Amino acid sequence: MRKASGAASMRGVGMIEVLTAMVVVAVAVLGISRMQITMLQQNQSALLRSQATILAYDAIDRLRVDRQAALNGDYDRALGAARPTTTSVADNSINQWLDSVATTLPAGDGAIVRSGELIVVSIRWDDSRGALPALTFTTAVEL
Repeated sequence: MRKASGAASMRGVGMIEVLTAMVVVAVAVLGISRMQITMLQQNQSALLRSQATILAYDAIDRLRVDRQAALNGDYDRALGAARPTTTSVADNSINQWLDSVATTLPAGDGAIVRSGELIVVSIRWDDSRGALPALTFTTAVEL
């Protein structure tokens, strides 16, 4: 029986090493791609949360400008409620604010609920590009 020489027994080993390296690199590239997609989704979600915060403080500023009407309940509105149809200062201000919410946030809607001098502003939007399907930002202030 003849023994195989060293070079003959090593035939094909280089090809296996190359294929193994290609598999490792492919898995790494897929992992990096997934991280990039997740990062983009989280950045979009963070942007929308920041916009919701700004819009909530916009509503609070509108309430402070017309404090007495706000305390009288002229600005009260629930999530999903119909838009005001009159042309009062409060209704015009609410409609402008709701327009801002709707154009800034996907499927955006806002609510203002009053309890004495405590005002709760809530903003809801669709966050399907981010991690969660729907989010609500709520803040409360005392006028």
